[in-house]
Amino acid sequence: MESIIKIIHGNAKISRAVAKSVIPDNLQAPPGFKITTKVNRRTTITKIYGKDLEAFIFIVDDLLQCIDAANKTLEAIEIEGTS
Repeated sequence: MESIIKIIHGNAKISRAVAKSVIPDNLQAPPGFKITTKVNRRTTITKIYGKDLEAFIFIVDDLLQCIDAANKTLEAIEIEGTS
């Protein structure tokens, strides 16, 4: 199985920060899985390769939660920095 998840962010700086926040998780992928994340301007692109459907679904869900948490944190920092 293969999944490509592309998320467009407000700017390239946020995209790079989000990518950096999920890379440690990518390095700890379960056996039989490969996860890569890269940035193309404002877009964070994560590719997931693996064979176990249950683990695959868990990994995608976990990745999306991590990206959401990173976005919320960056938004809070940005808002606080402008007040």
